Amino acid sequence: MKLIQNVLIIDPDRASRDLVKKLSRKGFNAKFAFSPDDGLAKVIEDNPDLVILSLDPADESGLLVLAQISQASPGSMVVVSSEKVDGFLALQCMRLGALDYLIKPITITALLESIQRILNHQRFFCLGIEPDGDSVISEDKTLVFGSDPERIPYVINQAAINARRVCEDTDMLKMALGEIVLNAIEHGNLGITMDEKAKAVKKGSFENLVRQRNKNPKYADRMVTIHIHMDQNTLEYHIIDEGEGFDYKKEFNPDPNAHIGSGLGVQIAKTFFSEVRYEGCGNSVRLVYRKDKVSKSKQWTPERIIRDEFIVQLLKSFPSGLLVISDKNEVILWNKTAQKITSVKSSDVLGKTMDEVPVIVKNLLSLKDKQITHELGDFDQRYLEKTMHTVEPREGGKYTAILFTDVTESIRQKEEMERLLMESAETKDLMEEQAAHLTFTLAEMEEKNEIIRAQNQRMIEELEMAARLQKSLLPDTFENMNGVSFTCKYIPSIHIGGDLYDVVNLGGGQTGFIIADVSGHGVAAALISSMFKMSFHALAATVASPTILMHMLNGELKPVLDEDYITAFFVLTDRHAKSITYSNAGHPTPLLFKKSTGKILELDTDGFFLGSFEDGGYEEKCENNIEMGDALLMYTDCILETENDQAEQYGKDRLIHCFHNAIQTMRGNTVIEAIEADVRAFNCKEAFDDDFTVMLLEFWEEASATEIQADEDDAGGGFVEF
Repeated sequence: MKLIQNVLIIDPDRASRDLVKKLSRKGFNAKFAFSPDDGLAKVIEDNPDLVILSLDPADESGLLVLAQISQASPGSMVVVSSEKVDGFLALQCMRLGALDYLIKPITITALLESIQRILNHQRFFCLGIEPDGDSVISEDKTLVFGSDPERIPYVINQAAINARRVCEDTDMLKMALGEIVLNAIEHGNLGITMDEKAKAVKKGSFENLVRQRNKNPKYADRMVTIHIHMDQNTLEYHIIDEGEGFDYKKEFNPDPNAHIGSGLGVQIAKTFFSEVRYEGCGNSVRLVYRKDKVSKSKQWTPERIIRDEFIVQLLKSFPSGLLVISDKNEVILWNKTAQKITSVKSSDVLGKTMDEVPVIVKNLLSLKDKQITHELGDFDQRYLEKTMHTVEPREGGKYTAILFTDVTESIRQKEEMERLLMESAETKDLMEEQAAHLTFTLAEMEEKNEIIRAQNQRMIEELEMAARLQKSLLPDTFENMNGVSFTCKYIPSIHIGGDLYDVVNLGGGQTGFIIADVSGHGVAAALISSMFKMSFHALAATVASPTILMHMLNGELKPVLDEDYITAFFVLTDRHAKSITYSNAGHPTPLLFKKSTGKILELDTDGFFLGSFEDGGYEEKCENNIEMGDALLMYTDCILETENDQAEQYGKDRLIHCFHNAIQTMRGNTVIEAIEADVRAFNCKEAFDDDFTVMLLEFWEEASATEIQADEDDAGGGFVEF
């Protein structure tokens, strides 16, 4: 089963950048592209494991982009995102290779659940199996099985083994049937609600929940039954579970997060099958697929000329409603503006002949008048102006294009202007009254603005005082302790921030250094960082192991933090052993410069953010032979995520190059200033978007005789060159 590590998000919405950052913090290698062309280039170059493609349901050209991605990188999995649920669009996407369909805005929780669903689909549904069923003309059989999801692929393959006689697209059949069978097990026999499932998936405990329900005597003996009937033209599946059912007579909620079933899965099944009918108390459903009665809307696909040159030219040139009819008298294009003007959905028009479309669409073609009226109900009459064109592309064919615009407001404004001209005297008096009222209102606004300015000034002064207090809690920017010379610099993005660094003398030639970054900015992040500092000082002096310290800090923070979290890196230096021992909790990896080789090493260990999970899985590692002249650079993600005017990040490679050049000839604060200057030159802004924090440890300071004697009295031995 393929793992998902590299993720590419293609979405013109800049909110996708926040999603990329959250994915990166969860351990994924995530990138983004704002345009389909840029996204397709990155797909070809990087071959990502997962592509998240944003589609507009009213723009069929998005399906062409999806097809191009599938062709350019067959090994990439694709998830489609859209503003609303569209079962027909979802089915088209699935047929072109998409594995899931998400509703925007996409939260990090919804995306992680989608990734888990994709991995489950890889494990559950065995697609692509094509048995030899040519000799089977009809069949009637019954399958009975328990509530073990692991058996689903075998049941689905058995249920669809001869289905190709009626349905050619057996892969889509298996996917649609599998969704309903999975619902029968999870939400039917095992009684798992969507809310229970969402919470379990978020915690990573859904498989444990399924196992617990299967062991529960109340659910353990429940069975699922599938009655299968197939003849030359019909394929019918009657699925019955032994759960309590649900009120299927109520209209299904199209939101997958609120749906009694799987939401999108039911939408796909209803779109794929000719008939989906719930019976009894809701624990019985019939799925019927008819070979000769597949609706034209399910068979329709945009003609090539419309998906490519034709749609691009017309949609870009005319910001009006657009209706295009082929030489077969079928509607092949009904753009988003047309839907907005007429309130007629594309699903009611596309792929249908002019005899099958709503009256307003017929009027656009049949009436010769340039202006027509459209009744929307509730006495709302709209006026439309239209023009007709005939288009004959080089590739062949003849198309009729009707461009139309809603001129209702213009007509009403004209009528209103005539009325106002007739009532000019009254209008003049009204304008004078309004002018006097406006003057009074402006005076009131100025008075209120003055109050707001005063309150804002007091708030700024309080924040400045809070910033001075926060900085007073941090160690000196330059100091030497147990042979380690450390230099620090902290620049909050606003008055106060959530970054933190600290130092503690542990005795016996040992010193503990920590750098941390609280999620978010401002007052809340500053309060959390102060709480973290107190916890660190209380625990660091009593613990001899970085990994134990991380576990203890996580245990104190987990009950307190809700959606917030902290990344941190702790290093323990030992003058006598000439070594450093460290542990990382999801923080950007520090850089260790080895003077003897001139190389830079990245220090990292396993471990999740502090406060995110009950068990963060922290580990520790050790670097020996730390020599005089070696240096360790610790920093927060502000440096890596700083962007230039091309939305390109500064990144770790630039930081490594800059640090390597600076440490060769500089020391202490001059190294940090060189890094800051390089980042600012790249950023081209007056201020950083995030808190800028850097700590530099230099292992070349010799201890004084007094320090050596103190260390010998405390722990024996001495580390003079460290």
